[in-house]
Amino acid sequence: MDVTNLVERLKQGEEKAYKELVFSYSKKLMSVSRLYASTLQEAQDNLQDTFVVLFRKISEFKGTHEAQLYAWMKQILIYKALTKNQKKYKKLESALEEAKEYTLLDADAVSQLSHKEIIAIVYELPQGYKEVFSLYAIEGFSHKEIGVKMGIAESSSRSQYSRAKKILQEKINELSKVFLT
Repeated sequence: MDVTNLVERLKQGEEKAYKELVFSYSKKLMSVSRLYASTLQEAQDNLQDTFVVLFRKISEFKGTHEAQLYAWMKQILIYKALTKNQKKYKKLESALEEAKEYTLLDADAVSQLSHKEIIAIVYELPQGYKEVFSLYAIEGFSHKEIGVKMGIAESSSRSQYSRAKKILQEKINELSKVFLT
């Protein structure tokens, strides 16, 4: 894809370019959006809101490569999703301060699952856990950065990540028992 050409067409307001952008990136961005939403409808809403922001702010994009465009769009999507969910984290923070358990995933159990099954398990995590887990394990943010992005304490990010791993461990172990029987 010629990103420079597409971006120029977008900046000129060409409707065909907007359709091309949505068609080209919706599926990839929806996968990211699902990680930061509690329902499919919420993920779709976040994706739509992201495209609205993209269309308004396309003049601010300075990159020339497809990877830069995707990274920029993904950053906007994650920011939009986290901003929408900001209030949820305040309520969770106090309850999660007590969660100090740490559990490692069983490599044998994980190896029995497909990528699709693992992602499905991640999608089932409670919203705050899913977002912290995604930001830390998938996106590579530090707990300090996650705390700033989500408006929670760094220790809350750590405890939510720990709790998410524990839930994942339990679900993976349940599935691996099914495979063994």
